[in-house]
Amino acid sequence: MSSVRVLFLSCLLLTSVAKAAPEGSFGPHVGVGLPFLGQFGANYYFTNDLSISATYNILSVDVDTAKAKLTMPEVMVNYHPFSNGFFLGAGLGQESLDVSATDSVSGNQARVEVEALTGILKTGWIWGADNGGFWFGMDIAYIMPMSPKTTITAPGVATTSQEYLDVVEAADKFGETAFLNITLIRMGWLF
Repeated sequence: MSSVRVLFLSCLLLTSVAKAAPEGSFGPHVGVGLPFLGQFGANYYFTNDLSISATYNILSVDVDTAKAKLTMPEVMVNYHPFSNGFFLGAGLGQESLDVSATDSVSGNQARVEVEALTGILKTGWIWGADNGGFWFGMDIAYIMPMSPKTTITAPGVATTSQEYLDVVEAADKFGETAFLNITLIRMGWLF
């Protein structure tokens, strides 16, 4: 049996066993994924076919005097085409990257901030939501930044230096680059 058939049959099985949440269900959720290690939010089900979710995604890393923080609040509208746990979603987010480093000799801090409105396409599954209560799921999202804005603060560094121009180029490229967000596990509770 080819791998495409196995994948198709697996998706069909997952779709048939995952039921939709009851109309009017509402509740919080948390998730873990890549690149966003922390994901916190809430879901609301208008009908068996239509839900909305709001999530705050975060990745924060500190190494010595350097810090990097990537955040993205998002709002999604999710369509459940088979009235079950499988969904297709579309939404908007606000991606923010804040990177800073402090020079241990001079004490000067250099900082780069990149902000971009993002379009989001998402698909995934939710299991256990059909009767309310505890549920879990997984999903994958395609994040598309639009109109990025870069702000660089680097006291004592000439804006015409090659290092400064390299940072500007890298920040602009980051702000324009689409990427995948994979949620390995998402858990929640519906009331």
